[in-house]
Amino acid sequence: MKEKLLKIALLWCLVVAFAACTSDENDNPQYSELRNALQATGMFYNISADPDTTVIRERNEGKLNYKEQYSMFFKQPVNHDEEGGEEFMQKVCILFRGFDRPTVFVTNGYNWPDFRDSKDLAANLDANMIHVEHRNYGESYNQDQGTWKYQTVAQASADLHAVRQALKPLFPGKWMSSGTSKNGETSICYAYHYPQDVDLAMSFCSPFVLGLDDVRFGPYLMEEVGTEESRNMMKQLIRKGLENGENGLYKDVRTQVEAGGKKELVFDEYVFNLFDAFFQIFQYTPTTAERNEMMAGMMQDYDALKEYVVSIIEGNRSATIYSYWIEAAKEIGWQNDGYSYFSDLLGNTSFDENNVLPSMMNNAEDRWLVNTYDGGVYDDIVNNFFMTTTCPLLLYYVHDDPWTAGMPKKVGPNVKKIINPIGKHHSALNDPSLCPPAIKHEVMEYVQKYIY
Repeated sequence: MKEKLLKIALLWCLVVAFAACTSDENDNPQYSELRNALQATGMFYNISADPDTTVIRERNEGKLNYKEQYSMFFKQPVNHDEEGGEEFMQKVCILFRGFDRPTVFVTNGYNWPDFRDSKDLAANLDANMIHVEHRNYGESYNQDQGTWKYQTVAQASADLHAVRQALKPLFPGKWMSSGTSKNGETSICYAYHYPQDVDLAMSFCSPFVLGLDDVRFGPYLMEEVGTEESRNMMKQLIRKGLENGENGLYKDVRTQVEAGGKKELVFDEYVFNLFDAFFQIFQYTPTTAERNEMMAGMMQDYDALKEYVVSIIEGNRSATIYSYWIEAAKEIGWQNDGYSYFSDLLGNTSFDENNVLPSMMNNAEDRWLVNTYDGGVYDDIVNNFFMTTTCPLLLYYVHDDPWTAGMPKKVGPNVKKIINPIGKHHSALNDPSLCPPAIKHEVMEYVQKYIY
């Protein structure tokens, strides 16, 4: 760590000297200059340009309007509290608009998501975007897998702080952290641990789950989201999925899921994914007409319902999000989607809601982690940090997104909450069909207050 700090200090001297000597033609530095500056830190490895074809295409269409894109790796300690311990390589990506521009620090809670997250925000600010992949996702795997001792909010925040310190000399303007969903949780947790690192921390549609059985989500899903007609269709389909218990739809879904020797589908995992299938309809489908059309099709077609539930199970079993279940068990909590609303169908089955989260873990040897759950950080964020923070925060939610059930009810003077009445689980600030102009104006007015 001391060596990194020395490198940062030396780099800062070089940047100041470089700025004093450059002519007007260097006011808009070219690709080679940023790459050389990154290399001069001695802390970034395998620096490459334009690794993602999706981003290249969007840039060429003028949607992102940045000069260059870089992908690289940054060496991190597995345990930031131990000097000289094991290290891992963490992926960092930069969308570069200029050394003099503000920076949107996208605090990924998962793997590198090809820069869709917060791109509207960065475009509106004409800001650089820096993405840091979360430890133990994507290409940023470390030696902690298996014990998961250091897969914590504190260690992930320290990862971000280290990258922030390394890049601070290159991007000396205003910084804000931002992200959607778990990325946004990571943004707020980072500000909680390092409030001086950013001028503003923002989250889009990010829940703050309290405990391993947060009961706020069931009533919100069953009674608040969408229209009464849509909710009634959802309830009918869930009932259809639970009829006859282990001898109903579950039996056919299990046969398909387990084909080819895949992990056994226990009834607890099936039940969660059945509920999650409709949770995701409200989460990602923005209009009543689209939701009702999807659900009407499944009401009429048994195979369509079966295939949809199978797709949700396979998505939740994806290796790309496996670390999420670990983090839920250890620290970030777990939601109850409203199983008690269907107790007449679940009461005579083997369903055990306490086994739902363990059942989501593909590796049985990790299931013991639910016994280590410590929600202290999230409890302190909700009950204290949101009330007393000196770091400005902006919390953005969408009414029909079920994750909004995890929105803090009380906040202090330095926290602003905005609830979008339409849209889906996405920032989408520049899409008027998902974000009304008045909401976008309210967001950007607050952001610019701190970033300009």
